Amino acid sequence: MQRVMIRLVVVVLLGGVASAQDAPKLDFDKVTASQWLTAPYSYWQQPYNFYYFRNMDEVPEQRVDRLPASGHTFPLKPPSGTFEPTYMIDGHTWSLDEYLEQRDVMAFVVLKDDQIVFEKYLHGAGPEDQFISFSVGKSVTSVLFGVAMDEGKIDSVDDLVTKYIPDLAGTAYENVTLENVLQMATGVRYDESYLEPDSDIHRVIGALMDGGETFHDIVRSLGTREPERAPGTAFDYQSIDTQVLTHVLETATGTSLAAYAREKLWSKLGTEHDAFYFQSEKQTETCGFACFNATARDYARFSLMAMNRGELGGTRIVSEQWMRDSTTAPAFADNYGYQWWLNRGSEDGAFRAVGIYGQTLYINPAKRVVIAQFSARPRPSGGGGGTGGAPTPFDAIAEKLTP
Repeated sequence: MQRVMIRLVVVVLLGGVASAQDAPKLDFDKVTASQWLTAPYSYWQQPYNFYYFRNMDEVPEQRVDRLPASGHTFPLKPPSGTFEPTYMIDGHTWSLDEYLEQRDVMAFVVLKDDQIVFEKYLHGAGPEDQFISFSVGKSVTSVLFGVAMDEGKIDSVDDLVTKYIPDLAGTAYENVTLENVLQMATGVRYDESYLEPDSDIHRVIGALMDGGETFHDIVRSLGTREPERAPGTAFDYQSIDTQVLTHVLETATGTSLAAYAREKLWSKLGTEHDAFYFQSEKQTETCGFACFNATARDYARFSLMAMNRGELGGTRIVSEQWMRDSTTAPAFADNYGYQWWLNRGSEDGAFRAVGIYGQTLYINPAKRVVIAQFSARPRPSGGGGGTGGAPTPFDAIAEKLTP
């Protein structure tokens, strides 16, 4: 863990909305089909993603499943002081504004418990914009899976996948448990290379955006391959695993993931704005691995719930035990739980939800700090990392906010 030096500065300032113009929109007749991650003329690429990553419901030929805001709003306290937007790592002082610029951040919200410490929007974004989650949505699916466990809809993480999806019998998924899938340790052969057009993730994204095949069709196809290793022996990041969890959840609950999220999560969380899922209007399944969209403040509320081990404002969303299990590393991987990334070596028990292009929910239970970041980086990456420039400030900010 990096040694973090703390500057003696009193907290809290609310950053204003940047006065940037909206990014250009696309002529969708000219967008190259099934090359959203690699084609330059795409809503996944700059400069277009500065607009579409907060307006995915404007992409044509998509089915949008909306989750209305809660009837009550969990209040976030306004700033009560000033926050100097710098942070220090290994004796060097960095500018937070420099980091936000370098990482193409559109929204950055910092909470200390339920108080806003810092909030800033850039590139034309604002507090009411609904930002695409990408794989941050995997952690939302994990919470919903835990709710189904709490309700007895799903019996045990030790259950075999085939108990809920019988037609996977005789495939590489036959001896895979639900916990193997939650921990992305199925052993199924799969390629998540975002910049390789022939990789499996591009097939999954194709199913998402044009509905040419169902996600389950892809799972069945992957199951015909020779497994790469035995289940439960190694972590291997696979977005399709979250779709397996989505299928199990929908089968067990008898409803769609979006409907379940609307009833069990969004209506109870004290959210301020609507959220939504999207997928092709031809796709019969719900996208559970990347397609959730919400405002930055509501993502921060979700993060507070996770920090409080499944409860927010006196309302329990998911059991404390599920959140503890979800953020505990297995023996074979020290950085991943049940669809949550764990901060390797963190003395604070910090964990994250992470999506490509820099989407991040940082949660530090010991220091009572959460950070919601949404960006439009020019190419896929693992979240707030990267090389060169200002380093990721999350841990440093948490230290700075601790007396």
